[in-house]
Amino acid sequence: MPKPHKTLAVIAAAALVLAGCGDDGNSGGTSGPETGAKLSMYAFSSSPAEDAVLRKAIADYNAKGRNTVDLKVLPEYDTALTTALAGGEPPDVFYVNDNKLADFGKNGVLEPIGDKVDNPGDFYETLKQSFTYKGTYYCPPKDFSTLQLVYNTADFAAANLKPPTTWDELAAAAKALTKPGHPGLAMNPEFYRWGAFMAQAGAWPTNDDVTKMTMDTAEMRAALTYVTENHKAGYFASPAGIGAGWGGEALGKGLASMTVEGNWIVGAMKNDFPNVKYAVAELPAGPKGKGTMSYSVCYGVAKASKNKAAALDFVKFLTSPDEQFAVTKEFPVMPSRKSLADKWLADKPELKAFVAGGDYAKKSVFVPGFSTAIDTFNDGIQGLAKGNKQVGDVITSTAKAGSDILG
Repeated sequence: MPKPHKTLAVIAAAALVLAGCGDDGNSGGTSGPETGAKLSMYAFSSSPAEDAVLRKAIADYNAKGRNTVDLKVLPEYDTALTTALAGGEPPDVFYVNDNKLADFGKNGVLEPIGDKVDNPGDFYETLKQSFTYKGTYYCPPKDFSTLQLVYNTADFAAANLKPPTTWDELAAAAKALTKPGHPGLAMNPEFYRWGAFMAQAGAWPTNDDVTKMTMDTAEMRAALTYVTENHKAGYFASPAGIGAGWGGEALGKGLASMTVEGNWIVGAMKNDFPNVKYAVAELPAGPKGKGTMSYSVCYGVAKASKNKAAALDFVKFLTSPDEQFAVTKEFPVMPSRKSLADKWLADKPELKAFVAGGDYAKKSVFVPGFSTAIDTFNDGIQGLAKGNKQVGDVITSTAKAGSDILG
């Protein structure tokens, strides 16, 4: 199922190598004019169709005659990128997942270019923060996704339901849609799904600057208790418990009537379940209002690149409004520039809820090494979903795991 990648295991090795890889005097900055450079780019594949769009964008850039870009779409992306960084010869431009940014920032492998692209204020603030480490905004987001409520329209019509707008309404809708072996809602038991409910309750594992754990709060207890009780009642369920790998499969196979997923579900439903009618609504507001989570990838420029000015020129091209719209137009990934939202939605208004989440989404980015605490939290969430752990114990164990990391 679609979900954030795990942190690179060997990234720290790159810092030692790159520390001695300074500029050579001809490419020391990113501001001067530079033409005739041969740039390399690493990317991972989302789909053959999206790969083709990226290749067209690169062909259009190459046709301008300033520089040329050689693209490598790599199946073992993390391994290839880690090896290149550790070897001191990284690609000039490469994809950076938001949950990797802190590791890259800590180890000094990125050139800060976030504010050097055109109109940087046009990007959603949450996305900019996702690619900021210790006050430095490293790279502009290429697109983004959010979590929202995806539901089977036929099931809703049969039960005479409208999209729920509050926690109480969601629980009531899930109850009404639940049948033996068929929960009203299915979602994976993990922080990257349950976290949306935490945001709606005004809770989060850490404070905003990720210096202190904030697990032991009434708001966190409320969020975890709400989702846990709905699981205990049988109204919510984990996809694995009903024979599905993720929420989209549960919805597509008719094993559940609702799920909490991102806009990547659009392609999966079209390809795998083209006859299933569904719709998307914003997740119901919790005690503290609306809440969701965002996921993004940015265009990073290597600190060790010998062609920084040319690399920045290329990233500015990719993040220009016209090019970003062209790259995202045919796909469910959304433009990271706010000014493109209405234009992007013009022929896909049914996805408006996903775009709306950009205004209030929480970033799912912490600090280097924090994945261990998230692993502990996920283990606890799985226990809550199965009914063999208590909310208080999960809060305590996650708080300790996080405090051990944050100090």
